[in-house]
Amino acid sequence: MIERATICLENGGKHLLRIPKKSFTTQRSLHSAFWSHGAGDINLPAWWHAFLQAPTTNPPPWLLKANTRDTGNTNLDATEVALLDFLYPIRTLAVIRDYVRKNTTALRRHRRSQLLHQRSRNYTSAADNPIDEGTDQAEAADNTLAGDALAVDRAATEASHLTQAELTTKLHKLLFTDQQPSVHQIWQYYVKLREGSVLLGPDDLAQLFKRLSQSRATFGLEKTRELFDTSEVSERRAIHYACTVAAALGQDDLKSAVKLHAEAATRVGEGSFGTSLVFNYAIERANWEAALAVWRQFGDYRRMYLAESSLWAEFDRSPLPDLLEHARKAVEFAVNSIEGSTFDEAEPARKLAFAIVQRALSVHNADFDSFVQADLVEKAESIQQPGVDLFRAAILQNFSLGVKKSEYSHWGLDLYCTARMKSGFSPDRELLDTLLRRCYDLRRSEEMYYILEDYQKHHTEVPRHAYLPLLSQFAQHGDFDLVDQLCREYIGRFGAQDISVLASQLLHACYRRADVDGAISVIESLQRTYGYIPDMRAWNTVFATYSRIDDCEGATRLLDRLVATNVKPDNKSYGILMGMFAKRSDLAATNELYEQAISEGVNPSFDMVGSLILALATNDRLDEAERLAEDALDMDLEAPARRMPSLTGDHSRTRMWNVLLGQHAMKGQLDKVFKLQNRMREAGIAFDGATYAALMQSLCIKKLPAAAQKILKVVMPKVGIRPTAFHYAIVMGGFLHSNDYLKIFSLQKRMDREGIKPTFSTRNMLLRAESSMDEKEYYQGNSDSPTFEASRAQKVLTEILDNLDPMELASLGPTKFAQSNPPDVALQISYFPYMINLYGKRKLFDKVAEMYDMYISTRQKISGDSNADPPVELLSALMTSYTKAGEHHEAEKCWQLALEKAQHIACKADADTSQAGWVLHKYRFLLALPLTRHMHVLAATSRVNEIEPLIESLQQAGFQLSTHNWNKYVQVLVENDRALPAYQICEGKLMEGWPGWQRFGSYLNKKRRIKRQWVPRSWEMARPFPHYETLVFLASAYLTVQGRAYGAGRELLGEIEKAAPKTMEAVFNLPTYDDRIQQKLLKRE
Repeated sequence: MIERATICLENGGKHLLRIPKKSFTTQRSLHSAFWSHGAGDINLPAWWHAFLQAPTTNPPPWLLKANTRDTGNTNLDATEVALLDFLYPIRTLAVIRDYVRKNTTALRRHRRSQLLHQRSRNYTSAADNPIDEGTDQAEAADNTLAGDALAVDRAATEASHLTQAELTTKLHKLLFTDQQPSVHQIWQYYVKLREGSVLLGPDDLAQLFKRLSQSRATFGLEKTRELFDTSEVSERRAIHYACTVAAALGQDDLKSAVKLHAEAATRVGEGSFGTSLVFNYAIERANWEAALAVWRQFGDYRRMYLAESSLWAEFDRSPLPDLLEHARKAVEFAVNSIEGSTFDEAEPARKLAFAIVQRALSVHNADFDSFVQADLVEKAESIQQPGVDLFRAAILQNFSLGVKKSEYSHWGLDLYCTARMKSGFSPDRELLDTLLRRCYDLRRSEEMYYILEDYQKHHTEVPRHAYLPLLSQFAQHGDFDLVDQLCREYIGRFGAQDISVLASQLLHACYRRADVDGAISVIESLQRTYGYIPDMRAWNTVFATYSRIDDCEGATRLLDRLVATNVKPDNKSYGILMGMFAKRSDLAATNELYEQAISEGVNPSFDMVGSLILALATNDRLDEAERLAEDALDMDLEAPARRMPSLTGDHSRTRMWNVLLGQHAMKGQLDKVFKLQNRMREAGIAFDGATYAALMQSLCIKKLPAAAQKILKVVMPKVGIRPTAFHYAIVMGGFLHSNDYLKIFSLQKRMDREGIKPTFSTRNMLLRAESSMDEKEYYQGNSDSPTFEASRAQKVLTEILDNLDPMELASLGPTKFAQSNPPDVALQISYFPYMINLYGKRKLFDKVAEMYDMYISTRQKISGDSNADPPVELLSALMTSYTKAGEHHEAEKCWQLALEKAQHIACKADADTSQAGWVLHKYRFLLALPLTRHMHVLAATSRVNEIEPLIESLQQAGFQLSTHNWNKYVQVLVENDRALPAYQICEGKLMEGWPGWQRFGSYLNKKRRIKRQWVPRSWEMARPFPHYETLVFLASAYLTVQGRAYGAGRELLGEIEKAAPKTMEAVFNLPTYDDRIQQKLLKRE
């Protein structure tokens, strides 16, 4: 080691002299203190320091000179003493001394920096040295002792040169200085004065205790205890005990600290003597015997404390998560004490644990783990029934973090729901008021019912200030009966002076329930009883209620009625009406209402312009809609009164652009969706849930549901948008389209974990996934029954109908599977068309009848009307069952009902159905499904000739045929030996979208693998094209014609080849497959 040190020092000397020679490399470099020539800073044992240290009684002159030169840093001077001259070669030592004399200022600055940053052995070797690692603590202790010895010697030397008066003055200054003095110096001054029989005054002595006990060094803690032990018992004051307790705890001597505290509790008459210190120390280290001892002393000598907070002062300073953990351990200690001893023995432990729990729960405005808190409250029940106090503290602790950290508020409300199930829970009015405000802020409807019940149960009546938030939340939930009851109760107690406010809540409840008749009845009843005069806000609520059930005629009549009575509708009224017609794609009516509003001096609003964009978009005039959206960026439009400005973007224009996104998404135009979203960012238009829904929809149509799921799980939470059931329904639909049914079940479980209530959209997805699993098991032979039962789907449907809640109508927002039906109808029938079609195509007619009876009972349950005609979707499903059963007369009755429904739903405003073009663009495919079934009925009843005029009349009205319709028509013509018209229809209506066998073959192979026919996602997405089955039918027709008599057959073949060249080419290139359809139609073995 010495040889290597010599090499390093020689090398260092060369660097000091800046001699440019090749540097030596060594395995290790020595401590930096060698290079600053302060070997005394190396961590050497105490005996080595003693060997190197010069006698303190007769210091050499150069040491006194050094102390005089730099008395402000005693540690630095000490390094000048311990030069390890014997380690240095003679020539190197001479060079160093010469350099040091010339650079003493720089050297001293360098030493100070080294002393601040180097306090341990510092080797540069990368090799692990377990010996060094194992001796770190021992070396640290040796260093501390050595440092204390040096400091004590210096302080003693300095004190020996001072008189008693100087010592007294300097000690007083050191004790009361604002800076941190040296405890060694303070102690040596005190020792000198004590040796001279000079006693300190009470204040100086108390300050001496403080200075010594506040030192983190072992020296100060030891001297504190020594000072206390040498003091007279009769002279010990509270501050002396407090400092000595702190010193004992600093040395991890809890037993002595408790003993000192017990002595202080019996002797000291006033003041604090370290109670909170020793109490908190015992709790932190889970020494419950010591904590219990201090707790008992506190209880026995409570009169000596200024306040109870003196016990918890240190405990309250701990972080809240630590406090909850301490409280949990205290409860465990109490539980163990109760199990292992008598009640009297365990009672103090139980009281202590309960007090700690209460104290931990009283800390507010700090983050914590609510699961730990809930677990703590639950465990506290095992030692004492918590009652209202403990739950109240836990609830308020959650609420203290405010609404911005809403997860804590939600947890607090969950605690309230748990607490009210406990016997003896009786919340006070202040707690109920707090709960009410937080429920209102978070829109927690269910808890509102509990709060109302607790007001009435525990406090007889509801306070006046609580009525408005209760009414508002119940109206939002659509609970009209309860809102009406509370309004009558309010009027009975406080009078009808607030009738306008009450009327708005009643009307809002009707709006959420989509109950137009109820809204009109409310206004008329309040007018008769209280002289209520509805304002425009009330009428707008009625307009919005009409909008929920798509009753354009009723809304128009109300508008005419208001105008006739000189009530001027505002832009909100026109925005609602325009939106109703725009959703129906009635562009003419939407434009007419806009022009009427402008002519009456109504300022255009965002909703009005947004309705124009929607009307253009639903009429496939997307270019015009996009131009209008761009123009709207510079328009001075009026926003609704409730729409507040946003710091994250312009939400007022978001709806306009979401319309465009949604239309492109339904067409699967993913690139266009991205382009529009980038334009929204450029224009500062904020994204909302509908914006992300459009992107997710386009991804799912492109068969990328995993990407849509990532948006749901990662992107939306990251930007602060809470996913809704509609977003989940979109992703579920993507996985359903990809036949990945297990992912749908996984999403359903995630919804349950996130507390998102299912809607009929997500339930429909779940129903379809379960039925698909039933089909998969049946075709794979894994079903227990030889016939198709759909047991999984049947079970899900039963659960859905059992839990069907009319209050679900109150949920706003977009939905899937509503189709052309208003929300009240969609809620009733959305499940049944699928199930009836599922059973009908398998000829399970008993199940079909059962499903229809369930539909009737469900409709009676929801709306009370079981005589209304079924919607078009259900009629189409029934037609499937009737045609399979051969009941063509019943199927034809369903077709006539579907026509009547279509005239009501799809007709333009003020249009005559006897004239051409009365069908709205949005509903042009409304009759596509029932038409396919009706063509089958006409073919089965030998009325094929009626199909062509029927199609012409439907097209004249404005309806369009889907790909399925045209393919079915061609197949019916072939089956009825009409080859030429079949080829002509295929050529004119289907071959324009024919991709050719090269591209179509991959789809066909996929269809053969999964036993499903490949078709476009929606009729609007792709041009009509011939199905594989249709081309096989046409091939069979060609063979039939070819097999006829030579002359007639050849002439007909010539006409077919001339009329349908593309079709003929597709038929000639038809690939050969060993499937049932080719075996049946083409007679192939």
